[in-house]
Amino acid sequence: MVNYWFDTFKNLKSFDIVPYQEMVDLYLTNQSLLDDGKFEKLGGKNERPINSDVEEVDHNGFWLGYNPRYYNIDSLGNKLTQAKADVVSMDMTGVGKTWDDFIYLELPSWLFNKYQTAVHSNRNITYFKKFMNDVDTTDLSKERVLKLKDEYDNKYKDIAKYVDYFGDFQDPAWRLDLDVGQYISIKQNGLIYPIMFNSTKFAFSRGTHRALFLAHTDSDVPFVMQYPKNRTKWQVELAENFNEKHVMMRVDLEKKSLKFYRDGKELV
Repeated sequence: MVNYWFDTFKNLKSFDIVPYQEMVDLYLTNQSLLDDGKFEKLGGKNERPINSDVEEVDHNGFWLGYNPRYYNIDSLGNKLTQAKADVVSMDMTGVGKTWDDFIYLELPSWLFNKYQTAVHSNRNITYFKKFMNDVDTTDLSKERVLKLKDEYDNKYKDIAKYVDYFGDFQDPAWRLDLDVGQYISIKQNGLIYPIMFNSTKFAFSRGTHRALFLAHTDSDVPFVMQYPKNRTKWQVELAENFNEKHVMMRVDLEKKSLKFYRDGKELV
């Protein structure tokens, strides 16, 4: 089961094959719900998928030229917590040619709780996992959460830097590239968008934060990937966020099973 904020994706079941436009419409429905909810609208102006087969994309532009709209869903009043529809920030190249449909998969929470050791720009999330455990013992009030964050800042004082689409950042290393507000939002409300990948073979170079935070709430983690035409068995390489190693996910559509391997050994 996946803990979703809205009901939009709740009818999907793991291994469902969903036509391209139907899946896009689900993402855009939640984008509209955020807009209707009067969340602060930020970021770029793009609110639809882009296909570089038929459109010119300036890859030197904001977000590699996709210029996505996003919304601030921060509940702590502390910083920006952005939510954007995956489909407005990636290239849908090849649709209708090399692929037609998406496949929806729900990965087990234990994979991330037990084996995930990094997110995109932070290769050691040990202390943040400990922080989430401590947060879970509080009443989740803004005051208590921010007080706990300050306590961790004072205890773990090493500073680190990272760069993303929004600029250069310098934060305490224990929460580098990790948004406390995003975790609180997911814990209190649930996930807005499944994590989408525009590939049939590779995943988890993005969406690392959503996976970490959602799995910690004991929710399964939804992936949406391009479906390889007419295949019933294939492998997906999950990026090296598991002790700096890749995990191979074996998909069996007939048996509706997912199995995970690292260094040739099955993870359980």
